[in-house]
Amino acid sequence: MTLGGMRGGGKGAGGKGGVFAIALCLAPLACPSSPAGKGASASGGDRPTCVGAGSASCRRALSLLASASAFTNVKHDYILDPTSSFAPGRGVELAEGGARGEGGTWRAVPTACAVAQPQRGGAARSEAEAIDFGFVGVSVDNVLVGADADLTPFLSAGASGATHRVKLVAVAFVRDDDPQFFDASDAVSFAGTACACARATHFVGAVKRGGLLAYDLDARSGEAHGTAFAVAKARLEASDASIAETRVGGLEVEGLEDALATGQKSAGHLHFHVKDPVPIAYAVYPISDVCRFALPVPDVTPIPIDFGSVPYGEGGSRLVHVVNRAAIDLVATLGGRAFDVPARGSMDLPLAWSPRGDAPGCDAQTREEALVFAPKDGSAPAVPRQQSVRLVESVHTGRGAVTRSERVDTGEGRLIDYATTARDWTCPRDYVVAGCRAEHTQCADPKGDCTRDFVVTAREDGNGCHFACAGPRGILTKSYCRFDAVMDCRLRCGS
Repeated sequence: MTLGGMRGGGKGAGGKGGVFAIALCLAPLACPSSPAGKGASASGGDRPTCVGAGSASCRRALSLLASASAFTNVKHDYILDPTSSFAPGRGVELAEGGARGEGGTWRAVPTACAVAQPQRGGAARSEAEAIDFGFVGVSVDNVLVGADADLTPFLSAGASGATHRVKLVAVAFVRDDDPQFFDASDAVSFAGTACACARATHFVGAVKRGGLLAYDLDARSGEAHGTAFAVAKARLEASDASIAETRVGGLEVEGLEDALATGQKSAGHLHFHVKDPVPIAYAVYPISDVCRFALPVPDVTPIPIDFGSVPYGEGGSRLVHVVNRAAIDLVATLGGRAFDVPARGSMDLPLAWSPRGDAPGCDAQTREEALVFAPKDGSAPAVPRQQSVRLVESVHTGRGAVTRSERVDTGEGRLIDYATTARDWTCPRDYVVAGCRAEHTQCADPKGDCTRDFVVTAREDGNGCHFACAGPRGILTKSYCRFDAVMDCRLRCGS
């Protein structure tokens, strides 16, 4: 996944603007400062720093790090810029030595390579602030890398003792702003199936709204070797560690504490919430997307797709939003099903999953599906002839309910020890109590209903049940109390 930010230069600025992958406009001197106002907190330099791993900020940063490896296989191109410095359609190029998907940097060019077009038909997007895209990662000197990437070349660059900036970052997008569709500008030249636009290799596309959370660390050249995960963890745990927190859009990530405590690497246990979404990023598309007869890759969100908790044998469903950026109608094929997607329009495509298994607790499952797009008119001169999007899906499943029961019987006698009827049960791991009940109650009550001199208790107690029977102790007459204790527990993953 490549994301980006700028090194200066806003709308109409020249080629001095640098965009890095995920480029975070957070570090001093690296990007324009983010205004502290609606949807944005003060910049990292204005916030109190923490020292050591004991503070709340450091603990949250460690939690982000524990979750980062779950997102290493997510790849997208974005310019991440909370200051809204870019104009959609503006050209960008890969900086010298840059390589897409390998932490390469971007550089803005003054040329507008694409012209925005209005949306045409298709299903309107829901106003609900559902998360379209969530990511947790590590960046070094404003270059995003996977948690398992070797940082030795990064931290060996520069003079001995030079300081490098290591960032832990979480981002979440909730929706796109218009424009979402583009045609080539007059600056684009066509040559067969290839196109050119000055020095640009890509152009700035749709505006992404959402939130961002980042932590900055310092690492010195030559002092750290190994993976991004190991280096960042070592710096956070160092006695002289100091980090600055930056938060934009009110992003909250649930499940981080569990990730830190258990080493959880499943993205399904993280839930992103954006309280006040603001423009924080732009999509980046290749110039070839506006070439004549181009068939650009449709935008599909959310990715990855979390089905949540679905018990074994039950059906889970999700919708993915498909935006067709091509000027021709498409057919989307998934698992033998076909769906029409209008030209420069959108639709919600249904996904279904009925997980199977026999795990005793929560069972984290993943699967991948290929969503294939092709022109509805087979004779249309589209280049390429088809596009494919890999859907990465996750679900947390298990047996939907667990029931425990036992026949409790004091036996008959004149001196009954009612303490022997006490039962204190707890639901198994990954389950929560759904009900406690006493069935088939019998006692020495003359009416046989156990409501006058006898009391049978069945109540919830914590994450379980407490059962007991109390009654008279007679010497002249025999007494007894009998019942079935029943505890119902339901599946709750990630609790």
